[in-house]
Amino acid sequence: MSGFARGFAHRALRAAALAACLGGGGLPALYAQEEPAEEGPRDALRVFFDCQRRFCDFDFYRREVPFVNYTRDREVSQVHLLMTSEETGSGGNRITLDFIGREAFAGLDDRLEVTTRANLAQEQVLTQVAASMRLGLLRYVARTGQAADIQVLYAITGEREAGSVATAENDPWNFWTFRVRGNGNFDADERTEFFRISGGLSADRTTDALKLQFGVDGSHNESDFTIDDSTSVSSVRSNYGASGLAVWSLNDRWSIGGQARVAHSTFSNEDVSALLAPAIEFNIFPYAESSRRQFSFLYSIGLRHLRYIEETVFLKTEETLPTHSLDVSLSVRQPWGGTFGSLEFSQLLNDPGKNRFDAFAGMDLRLFRGLSLNFNVRASRVRDQINLPAGEATQEEILLRQRELATAFEYGFSMGFSYTFGSIFSNVVNPRFEDF
Repeated sequence: MSGFARGFAHRALRAAALAACLGGGGLPALYAQEEPAEEGPRDALRVFFDCQRRFCDFDFYRREVPFVNYTRDREVSQVHLLMTSEETGSGGNRITLDFIGREAFAGLDDRLEVTTRANLAQEQVLTQVAASMRLGLLRYVARTGQAADIQVLYAITGEREAGSVATAENDPWNFWTFRVRGNGNFDADERTEFFRISGGLSADRTTDALKLQFGVDGSHNESDFTIDDSTSVSSVRSNYGASGLAVWSLNDRWSIGGQARVAHSTFSNEDVSALLAPAIEFNIFPYAESSRRQFSFLYSIGLRHLRYIEETVFLKTEETLPTHSLDVSLSVRQPWGGTFGSLEFSQLLNDPGKNRFDAFAGMDLRLFRGLSLNFNVRASRVRDQINLPAGEATQEEILLRQRELATAFEYGFSMGFSYTFGSIFSNVVNPRFEDF
């Protein structure tokens, strides 16, 4: 495709299409007849690009899609381009581009999806997204005076002819994806030393009908502090675990499955913690709309076995307990912003008084032109700390967070705002002195 771009030396745009967007056979490209000015053509389409997650390289998209005017405020745009992303079961990404018409284009909406492989470089993913952005914006540009300055080229490639839709028959891995990770850190000065090592292995298989996830992970942390010539303090924390999840899709709103988990945690006083719990989930909205909105209810019930490192405050060294939980989650992403939250209640069935309630909520809100507000709040009522070791925590254990401490509640809050004013356009990319 780069050969076409070089053939048009005075054109600004190169493009490559994506099979997920077209469903077959070609590479379209848009070429502006003239190199756009820094502010963009006077009659160019005004686009508000709304992206707050992965692959939001605004500079890249402005370079690759230069034939529109990018505005920094939704209220002055003609098209609101909302980009969201989700990780696929193979470790790739499904990126959704929602084109929401405004002003004269009100009611003229569209959606394109880009599905990428796990082994693609960042630039390859961005290039595919930019190609779909050009395709989606074309229908709006065609309705403006700018349409006369646009050409569409189409070419067949061998890769496109070969097809790109994976099936169990032509996938040698049968949709299985494996990941191995490891990390080590060491920091020291004259009086302190910090050492941390962590790693993990996972195996996932995701199809529309069945989702399987298995993983093993662990971390080990050591810290040494020299107080004076005769006094030193050491802190050691380790966590290891293995888990498995299986989920069957019943229809576009119901799912059933279950999880199994075994873990070790010095902080939580758990030599062995094992859980086996089947579960069922209902989503108010179809799962196909999950990138824009989700409202789900997840209920699980199961058995939890615990063997403690130290005897607990309830004089237990080992116990098996029936437990259940209900998790209600909401996530909405709209042109006015986004909101997300969850409520979770868990309880021991043999002792209902031992329970926990967690609540979390957040919002990104565009109040009016130029002004955005965001906040997050979380709170927990804690009544289930059956794992606490007997005896008082030492000063070292408290300061170094070596063990979990008794508490009746937890909470936190954060809030921020941004206000921008001045020129409504943001087309220019100037990376000079970025690291100064």
